[in-house]
Amino acid sequence: MVAEIAELRKLIDDGQLSRGILGGLPVPGPLRRLLPGGLSRQRATAITGGIGATSLAMMLMASATDHGRWAAVVGAPGWGWCAAAAAGVALERVVSVPDPGPRWPAAVSALAAAMTLIVVRPPSPLPARIRTRLQAHLRRYDCVLLVLGDWPEAAVRLSTDQPHWYGIRPEGRGRLMRRQLTIHAAHRSARRDSAVVWLPDRAGGIAEMAPTRPVAQWWSGSWGRWGRIRLVLEDAGVDGWVTVQDGPGATYRTVYHDHEYLAVGHLRSIVDQYPHLPWRDITGTLAEPGAPSAPLGGSARQVDGSPPGLISRTSAELGYGR
Repeated sequence: MVAEIAELRKLIDDGQLSRGILGGLPVPGPLRRLLPGGLSRQRATAITGGIGATSLAMMLMASATDHGRWAAVVGAPGWGWCAAAAAGVALERVVSVPDPGPRWPAAVSALAAAMTLIVVRPPSPLPARIRTRLQAHLRRYDCVLLVLGDWPEAAVRLSTDQPHWYGIRPEGRGRLMRRQLTIHAAHRSARRDSAVVWLPDRAGGIAEMAPTRPVAQWWSGSWGRWGRIRLVLEDAGVDGWVTVQDGPGATYRTVYHDHEYLAVGHLRSIVDQYPHLPWRDITGTLAEPGAPSAPLGGSARQVDGSPPGLISRTSAELGYGR
């Protein structure tokens, strides 16, 4: 109930109730917090740029082509159709106008009567009066306009940044499996929000990131010019395992692994790089040595069939235990 009230407040703040667009085009689950009313049928939605912006547009198109809906792509000759199919777009219900030329507004207007969503990459800016007329025409047919670029009258501007791919192991082997991406939403009401998602996830779609839970920790001493390093092993549930290195060589580096043995192997490789440091197990506390201890609260999963003393055991096996 609390979540539903918060979502209703966002709709009121953005003026969507007064404009009657609660019947917006549905969006994927991980984006509902950013777009609680769906994609507006009254005003355009703009994806202003950033790495992953096209992937975001494809995910929104995939929702539009569900249940027999049709969509169109105008002015995007480099649109990746294989990537769109992997994202879930029903290509048999997509119309493409790759090079409409300077009369692209006419092409969009002609498609509006038959399409649920039109994705357009404007080759050149439009005067305000033509933008207004075009949006009014699309509104008449309840057609959603998704602009790849800026659109001053947009109901919301979406942008992407901080991409990070995972799948390549520290030793350089593997293949790219999934990308962590931050999506920002700036609404006309001046409300701003953001979400960190997998785009694409391991299945090629979009997914929320699972919360992580610390399982074990190492803390190194300092020696000469080498500062202290903190290593953390975290259980990320369906997302696998996470290793965190905080210290020399990686100010704060987070790496996702599909399997526990890969995560443990990564930690061991880091310890191998600093054999002169006095490593010790601080699994029982989440604070620096000398600070008040904070119980870890148990792990979500056992590691290698053992409790969270893994890191002490690993240190002893490698000869670095103190």
